[in-house]
This record gives sequence, structure tokens and C-alpha cells, in this order.
Amino acid sequence: MAEKSKQKVGPVKYLEQVQQEGRKVVWPTPRETVTTSIMVLIMMVIFGIFFFFVDWFAANGTQFLLNIGIGDGPGTGG
Repeated sequence: MAEKSKQKVGPVKYLEQVQQEGRKVVWPTPRETVTTSIMVLIMMVIFGIFFFFVDWFAANGTQFLLNIGIGDGPGTGG
């Protein structure tokens, strides 16, 4: 592994380096941005529905387990 130099860089040189790195970035097109945004929204809805049902089953399952043995059977006075 090559060691990186620990030289201090002045603010002007730093901004030049930032500008150089910014030119290397491949920016997404507006169409790609809209497409990925729509995909994110669709996935959020799918995961929301999925976790709604997971939570619903977990809550009802827990309630069922806690109510086992409680009822109107013999010896309950009802």
C-alpha cells in the first residue's frame, strides 16, 4: 500500500481539487433520476404493505398466545 502524503493543502488548491473531482462524476440524466425515484416510491409502498401484514400477524399471534387458557370453559365462573 502506498502511503498518502500528509501535506497541508491551501484553500485555493483544495477547491481546485474539488472541482477536478467534480468533473469526474458521471451525473444521472433527468430520466434516470425520475425512473429511480419512482422505483423507490414503489418499493416503499410494497415494503409498507409487507410490514403492515407482518405487524398485524405478530400482534394477533401474540394476542392469541396470551389469551390461551382464558375463556368461558369449565371453572371460569361464566
